[in-house]
Amino acid sequence: MIDSESGGLAFPLIAILLAIAGIVAVLVATGGRHSSAAGRVWVPQAQQQGSGQ
Repeated sequence: MIDSESGGLAFPLIAILLAIAGIVAVLVATGGRHSSAAGRVWVPQAQQQGSGQ
């Protein structure tokens, strides 16, 4: 009986570990794309007076 209980406990643990690994993989994959875009800051250029004259 003890063997069947330990075997029954192994499946949920494996499922949880796989779910955590999948979440981490998705975060790493999406984090690599968004980190470069998030680092960009738009700075308006100063207008030169008299350039249109």
